[in-house]
Amino acid sequence: MSKGSFSAGMDTARIGACFMVIVLHVAATQFHVFDGQWWASNFYDSLTRSCVPIFLMVSGVLLLNKQEGLPAFFTKRFARILPPLLFWSLFYMMWNTSQGTDYGGWIEWLKTLASGPVVYHLWYLYAILGIYLFVPFLRNIWLTSTRSEKRLFLAFWMLVSGLPIVQTVMDIDLDLMETYGLGSFFGLIGYLFLGAYVLEVYQERSLKNRYWWGSAGLFIVFSAMTMMATFVYSRHMEAPDALFYDYLSPLVMAASVCIFNVLYGLGVKLRPYSGILSRLSACTFGVYCIHIFILDRTTAVVGMPGSSGSAWLSIPAMAAFVFGVSLLLIMLLRRFRPFLHVT
Repeated sequence: MSKGSFSAGMDTARIGACFMVIVLHVAATQFHVFDGQWWASNFYDSLTRSCVPIFLMVSGVLLLNKQEGLPAFFTKRFARILPPLLFWSLFYMMWNTSQGTDYGGWIEWLKTLASGPVVYHLWYLYAILGIYLFVPFLRNIWLTSTRSEKRLFLAFWMLVSGLPIVQTVMDIDLDLMETYGLGSFFGLIGYLFLGAYVLEVYQERSLKNRYWWGSAGLFIVFSAMTMMATFVYSRHMEAPDALFYDYLSPLVMAASVCIFNVLYGLGVKLRPYSGILSRLSACTFGVYCIHIFILDRTTAVVGMPGSSGSAWLSIPAMAAFVFGVSLLLIMLLRRFRPFLHVT
């Protein structure tokens, strides 16, 4: 496959994942109460749970097949993550301070920054720092593994990472992960390996159009299963419960594989517009960081989605508005060189 098609596919995956993140956060505002808007929230939340896995899978594709020394790798990666983490954390801390939050003196500010995200969606920036530490070693596993070994690694990862959810649903009171030392196969880092493998399989398919449509159909199936499992389990718990929304849920893993194929394949079809896709993709990191601020300001003015109408319409409409405004602001910021390092 040509470099142009590959780049368009990766860019489209990033753009799709970024928009899905915003839909997820808009929909989540209505999830925690069983009311007339809950099913709309459950539907859109289930449909977009693959957003973070897609980001990680794209990282896996781009990083695991690269050959570079450790100094170059860590310099590039941490230079890409640390400035935005500090900038946007300080941005939200200053905004929260203006709204009445007291972080104390500058020592307390530093402690707050070091202890975790000041706004919930910035957890990803902290997590990706830890994930990057392991990437050079995961890369060696990827590059030296046979196809069957790659499949076995992914099978172990899926089984172990999905185990806590299975144990919760089946009420199995055994800490199997601790007992058998299975932590080596647990966690979000497996999505990097999965992304590299899924793209490898996609590129080998001779009937790509049929494979694309099959992936689209299965994505709908797995998303619907997530939605129904969430409903059934929430009814069982007598309150909305997001257990099956977990990024390591087996259903979310399966949906992530499918929607990654769909977005990548769509990008290949959109190759004639690769210039536009590239410019939009370059803004997705900044859009991810700023969108919660825009969402907060939007809901402050117009209210929560569904508060004055149908959530089925207001959730995607508000998500599109927040995405558009966030994208416009990031495009404007990126016209100034200093902001290129934090967006």
